[in-house]
Amino acid sequence: MSILTLIVVSLLAAPVLYVVARLNRRIAYVAYAGLQLLSFFTVFFSRGSTLSYEVIGITERLNFNFGLSPANWFFGSIVMLVISMSAVFMLPLNKTPAKVMLLALVSAGALGAVFSMDFLTLLIFWEISTWASLILIIQDREKSVKEAIKYVSIGAVGSYAMLFSVFYMLRELDAIDFSTVAVRIEKAPVHVQLVIFISLSVMVLAKLGTFPLHTWLRGSHSCAPDEFSPILSGAMTKIGAFLLFIVAVMIPSLKIFSQLPLFNGIPLANYVLAALGGVSIVVGTVMAIRMEDAKELIAFSTVSNSGYIVLALAIGGTYATVGGLMHVLNHAIASAAMFMAVAAVAYRTGTTKIHEMGGLIVKMPVSFAAYLVAIISVAGIPPTSGFVSKWLIYQQLVQDGLPFLAFAAFFGSIGSFMYVFKPLAGIFLGQLKPEHRSLKEAPLAMVIPMVILTLLTVFWGILPSNAIRAINVVTESVGADSVRITFSRIIALTGQWDSVLVTGVFAVGFFLALLIFMKAKRARRVELMDNYTSGEFIYTAELYHFSYRMYRPFDRMFERWPSMEMWLASLSDKIRELGHLIRAVFFPKNPQIYVAYALVVLLGAFWWLR
Repeated sequence: MSILTLIVVSLLAAPVLYVVARLNRRIAYVAYAGLQLLSFFTVFFSRGSTLSYEVIGITERLNFNFGLSPANWFFGSIVMLVISMSAVFMLPLNKTPAKVMLLALVSAGALGAVFSMDFLTLLIFWEISTWASLILIIQDREKSVKEAIKYVSIGAVGSYAMLFSVFYMLRELDAIDFSTVAVRIEKAPVHVQLVIFISLSVMVLAKLGTFPLHTWLRGSHSCAPDEFSPILSGAMTKIGAFLLFIVAVMIPSLKIFSQLPLFNGIPLANYVLAALGGVSIVVGTVMAIRMEDAKELIAFSTVSNSGYIVLALAIGGTYATVGGLMHVLNHAIASAAMFMAVAAVAYRTGTTKIHEMGGLIVKMPVSFAAYLVAIISVAGIPPTSGFVSKWLIYQQLVQDGLPFLAFAAFFGSIGSFMYVFKPLAGIFLGQLKPEHRSLKEAPLAMVIPMVILTLLTVFWGILPSNAIRAINVVTESVGADSVRITFSRIIALTGQWDSVLVTGVFAVGFFLALLIFMKAKRARRVELMDNYTSGEFIYTAELYHFSYRMYRPFDRMFERWPSMEMWLASLSDKIRELGHLIRAVFFPKNPQIYVAYALVVLLGAFWWLR
């Protein structure tokens, strides 16, 4: 099946699945999962092909253009992997016909976006996914309408910026397809280059969830259906990374802005974008540490990790570009696995509040393992794929001598240990609460996708050359350099990273620790209520749970930080007050005031024309 046929089938499948779901929901969701798996395998096994399709669109001049290049294949494989795994994951859940139609539209829009070959096609299919996501967000929770409005408002900022850029490119460059724009923009005046770069960067920041347009992530993830959050974080935001790759790498921004003032050897426009990525890392890390809801915490983790992607692709360079693309792959898999683990826990417990759980490792060991490997990867610990991507980015930061960006990157890695440990300790470790004694592991359909994503994270951590080899093809296809690799080694500025050797050392250490544990004296298991303080027995389990506000001393340090969410809320209130004033002045309830306005206008007209 060709990519174009797959896109058409995906679009037509949405209404068909809705009709089928009205008759039998189980069949509809199995069909949806089957379609997404077919889409992933079709995309994945199309590697090495170079195809292009042109479909008549709005006018004879503006067509829908799709293609299959190494970059399309790379991002398409990642997006469809996350969507297909999420589609299998949600099979045990009882969903509505409307949801399966919306999910199919999200998948079709994402598929069309990552295989687009021009900015207008990318925008149109991206908006299909965005609007379907908007309606999905408001399905389950009462407060979701407000958060959905925030989501679409910030998304509209990026969409209008990109739409403006499309028409601006048509006027100034007479082209909107990626390859032609990349050639013609090099000869364009500096102000044209800056306008296109800035307007497209606004879209990147808004859709990727990067500071200062990150405020939609917290509410959207917490309010979205639990089974949709892996798609929202692992797939939808990665379309923003696809646009960033086009803007920063395919259109060689470092080259076209070389005549601009340089900051630490990087053009000012690129450095500003990279600095926003650095700020996003710090803000996302600090806010994630302060969250008490697991989904909100992972949402801010997405803000932080999106910052790494923006920082890496904006500063350019061999290691940063390859590391940034590797981090796209790493975070897509890790964030999807984290959200799936939390969704599995919520499926059994009915909550995502960290302090309302505890000790679930004995009841849900597979969910625990999936979450553990995912957070190790996000924190950048070997032998997971997260270490590889961050290590490559650090190589470029050291080589270019970028102290602020390096500080932000290291701060995010160190801080991630704090926020990823919080759900680990609060949800899975500690004491099991009495009401959770009868819990079981998530259903098999939920477990299988988590296991697959976990194994992929470990596989690309042990043998990263497999992923980097594909990324090298992507970078070489747009004229960028590639990273030198062997079977198990990555050769970089500061030396070599032998992943198999390091994994072997970790395995030996783990085996020794396991041996000591097995030979040591067994500890006696103590029930949660089998304890007392000051001579008084504890009768309320919640009072003994330590995970609520675990980092309170750290939290107090940042209570008075300026907040973008509070600033935007205040701005919203001022706009609302202005609207009330305009309504009171120009749309009064008393008709006599309208007569008075009419007389004033007539007298003014007579005086002006006399």
